[in-house]
Amino acid sequence: MIELPVIDAADQEFSVILLNRRATFRLRYAPFSNRWSMDLSIDDEPVLHGRRIVLGVDLLATFDFGLGHLVASPAQEGGTAEPGRTELPNGVVRLYHFTDADIAAAVAVRGA
Repeated sequence: MIELPVIDAADQEFSVILLNRRATFRLRYAPFSNRWSMDLSIDDEPVLHGRRIVLGVDLLATFDFGLGHLVASPAQEGGTAEPGRTELPNGVVRLYHFTDADIAAAVAVRGA
């Protein structure tokens, strides 16, 4: 599992390698809704635009991108912070990427 690098900018773009593919994220904050949204390009090909970032939802689940899973989660277990203007950049809410292998390993540890 990795945490995606979010900085304190209302419009930002960064690239990371996920499952041997270059994923470029553009995150934008909308003051009227107090929410972040994301655009995604895979290997420089735009594939997703305006996906709202909400807590506890696999943001990639409804798409077959082959990139694994992406979830926004409060940094503290049991936290209820929403991904507002400051919560995402300051780390109160974080974006995590994980794979099916990460899930299997976590299940194995809990079952042991």
